[in-house]
Amino acid sequence: MEAHAPALYDKDILMAVRACIAGKANEGQQQTAMDWIINQASNYYDLSYRKQDSHATAFAEGRRFVGAQIVKMLRPETLKAVEDKQPKPVRGKRQTNDD
Repeated sequence: MEAHAPALYDKDILMAVRACIAGKANEGQQQTAMDWIINQASNYYDLSYRKQDSHATAFAEGRRFVGAQIVKMLRPETLKAVEDKQPKPVRGKRQTNDD
């Protein structure tokens, strides 16, 4: 697959993605949409390297980055890292302990 080539999709995938965006996707549509995003649109499990074309390699790696971010959210240590983070102070507002 060319790095810049759009991912293939059919009507089921199209409707699944639209339903997710609208907030009305059922479980099957959610799984279909995420599977397509990770495996086809981002090409996450494909090798980014494109022989003799550094620009195509960079494009493919940028595409994979999206899939990597989604897959990372499925890992238990990612949730733990988020839960362990201290909240950032809000700019322009004084922090108080009056909770």
